[in-house]
Amino acid sequence: MKKAFLILIMVMLVVSASFAISGCKSVEEMQPAVVEFAGGDFNLSLPENWEGGTREELDSVVEDLEDIGLDELAANIEANKVYLLFYGYDLVAASEGDGISNLTITGETVPFLSLEKYMDMTYTDIAEKYEEAEYVFEIVEQGVVSLGNYDEVGRTIIEQEVGGKELKVIQYIIKNGQDFWVLTFTAAQEEFDGKIEIFDEVFGTFKIKG
Repeated sequence: MKKAFLILIMVMLVVSASFAISGCKSVEEMQPAVVEFAGGDFNLSLPENWEGGTREELDSVVEDLEDIGLDELAANIEANKVYLLFYGYDLVAASEGDGISNLTITGETVPFLSLEKYMDMTYTDIAEKYEEAEYVFEIVEQGVVSLGNYDEVGRTIIEQEVGGKELKVIQYIIKNGQDFWVLTFTAAQEEFDGKIEIFDEVFGTFKIKG
């Protein structure tokens, strides 16, 4: 199992969101090997004022971010789009320069692991990678819950400091057969609590087809 795959995706996109106002380690230094994921299609509804696109639509997402002056973020999405199944962001906040609330969807196929074991391995590895990168990482809430269309969802809230930016993340993990789907929402710590219900509602619209 390539444990670093989903972990580094979260690091890379969180770092990307704060690049415009803080200096961070290069994401190129942290890129994992390409992992193919054939998890299938999904349905998802974004909140009002949010934009985004699936892997096939990421070229347009990159162009839209460049149009509003977020060239650094656009470049990092372009460089890492092979790993992404979806990227979404709060257009109003981005346009006004108030930082970015964003969503990434990633996935990988891992046979013979339960949801709980996958979560344990994942977050142990996240902590190690953040320590190596000299980032702050703390799990403040974690559990397996029934949410949206799924009876068992790994739901984890993380506080972190990346490149001087205090960020907060909520991550939802779904096991579907041998596939693990990971939805990650990120926002500034001071804005996160006001958006947590929105993030849960958006997850509630997520449904894997087939």
